[in-house]
Amino acid sequence: MTTAIVIGGGIAGCSTAYALAKRGIKVTLIERQAKLASGASGNPLAALYPKLGLNHSLANTLTLQGFEFTLQLLQSLSTESPLFEACGQIQLGFNTREQVKQVALANLYQLPLLSADEASEKAGIPLKTGGLFLPEAGWVKPAALCEALCTAHYHSNSISIHYSIEALSIQKQANLWRVLDGEKNAFEADIVVICNANDIKQFKQSASAEIMPVKGQINFFKQTAESASIKTLICSDHYLSPAVDGWHVIGTTYAPNDMSTSISDSDTRENLNALRAISTSIHQNIDISTIQARVAWRSQTRDYMPLAGQLIDENKLRSKPPRYNANPTDLPWVKGLFVNAGHGSKGMITAPICAEMIANLATKNTHNINAELASKLNPSRFLLRELGLKQLANTLYKID
Repeated sequence: MTTAIVIGGGIAGCSTAYALAKRGIKVTLIERQAKLASGASGNPLAALYPKLGLNHSLANTLTLQGFEFTLQLLQSLSTESPLFEACGQIQLGFNTREQVKQVALANLYQLPLLSADEASEKAGIPLKTGGLFLPEAGWVKPAALCEALCTAHYHSNSISIHYSIEALSIQKQANLWRVLDGEKNAFEADIVVICNANDIKQFKQSASAEIMPVKGQINFFKQTAESASIKTLICSDHYLSPAVDGWHVIGTTYAPNDMSTSISDSDTRENLNALRAISTSIHQNIDISTIQARVAWRSQTRDYMPLAGQLIDENKLRSKPPRYNANPTDLPWVKGLFVNAGHGSKGMITAPICAEMIANLATKNTHNINAELASKLNPSRFLLRELGLKQLANTLYKID
């Protein structure tokens, strides 16, 4: 039986473990914390909605395909308690520029553009402006999703989870990969997928990945008699969730390269100001003493696309750079070593579809996304561009 090690127990790691196990691969998942979804995937609630674009870029293609893929995945998972609800999302037309954009988006995607009265009826509370309505959007419980992915009934015995283990190095010995922790304990497998967000750079094989941490803070508060009537996600430049288990979430702030672990009063004010812009009445009537916060670090790439796919050997590539028109199959690919990281704030949308792509690559099955997009996601693309091989970086996979 083929075996795999997945490093990281967030949405990227758990969806990768799921995709591999679904293909009959025995998976060992290593998580350095004492539970799954302890990093950026650990927020009590996540908003699931696509940020739609007006052009036909590869980023927009990934967003649309990833959103649909995640919806199908959520619908396929059987759980005792709800982990997802397609409550819909209203993107408010909060300024003139946004309103103009929404008219174009409504026409392009055939989505309803609501008046203020119509948006208020959909949302369940009075709103000052209307906006674009996405009926399939909703909220997700990330920790519950990670748990469901690793315990899906038809392959629950195919994924073993090791908690409180920090993977420090990856080595190749004979035909197997060895992942070593701080105690020099070794886990061995045919395949390794690195899914530990900003920490992927600690491994020499993925050190060239262009990635940076972006701190984000959410705040959550207890529902009130008024706020309990909210029925949808409501978004301006922040989002407000309906009450789930008695709590609303408002967020999110962005602070690149801020590694402070403390809760920020200014970020709390920013989130509360966003709440006030959405609903002055709800803002005035929440119990300030119930407000809580959580900070986490997204992993963001320079081009805002995830790092997903098979790694190329940096040392071999630098020592003998290929010609710009080389055959991609002749590159020094690292057999059995993959990355799924760098999803920024779109992890719920992009991580599962990237996991599926990696599982297809690992088992030599047909791609679930086109070759151009797969090339755009490759984790070694920045290294290739640095070496002046942009054309090669854009055509790493056989054209479908």
